[in-house]
Amino acid sequence: MVSSAGVGPDLVLLHAGIADRRMWASQIGDFSREFRVTSYDLRGFGESPMTPGPYAHFRDLRTILDHFGIERAALIGASMGGSVALDFALESPDRVSALLLVDPGLDGYRFQDPWLKGRWQESEAALERGDFEEAARIESETWLAGPERSLDQVDGWLRELVRTMLLGSYPAAAAGGTEEGPDTPSIERLEQIRVPVLVVVGEHDVPDMKRIAELLEQRIPAATRVTIEGAAHLPSLERPDEFHRIARPFLTRARGPGPPR
Repeated sequence: MVSSAGVGPDLVLLHAGIADRRMWASQIGDFSREFRVTSYDLRGFGESPMTPGPYAHFRDLRTILDHFGIERAALIGASMGGSVALDFALESPDRVSALLLVDPGLDGYRFQDPWLKGRWQESEAALERGDFEEAARIESETWLAGPERSLDQVDGWLRELVRTMLLGSYPAAAAGGTEEGPDTPSIERLEQIRVPVLVVVGEHDVPDMKRIAELLEQRIPAATRVTIEGAAHLPSLERPDEFHRIARPFLTRARGPGPPR
């Protein structure tokens, strides 16, 4: 499912793997004053079904842009969505004017944190036995709260939103789709990214995500990194006002060419 709002240069929002396009509700309302904002549920999330066989999220993104006649856009990607944005920027550099990456993943990065690997094993075991509620609890503790906090320290409405989005995504895994990455891992090509890049990381996110943010800042020529305090893996949801304060001037400076629509 795809939604679009506003007029102006194009801005596309790519959600996290523990979410769907509903995570961007606040951003759509804010940024649509200056941009034509497009958000969609990635394959297997929200209202976009999974299909059997191979697929690639970055190729799906190109299909979305082509369908809506979007020649060039700034991309905001959170977590998995950040990884998709990086892949797309490397595969289709002429289609991207700027990248705003929120605690992004990175194709080819090898996670190191034993605590995080243990949590993944626990959530996968819960999914295998069909205990979706337990899997959602573990993933919420891991990503929404982070290793330094308990879920009780996160607002109740946000806990419920993430739980709802997670529970909605789990059944899609049974459809048997196989995700494909780029032929050359993105981690090996970061120096090729030439557009402005802002990397936003939550203070309480897991160490591996902070390492990815540092790596992007070091290796992408036009990248800068900022930290949002009091948030973990989803700072745009936990601290939307702070996120807007940081994101708006970056996006305004990086506005791509093209007349308002």
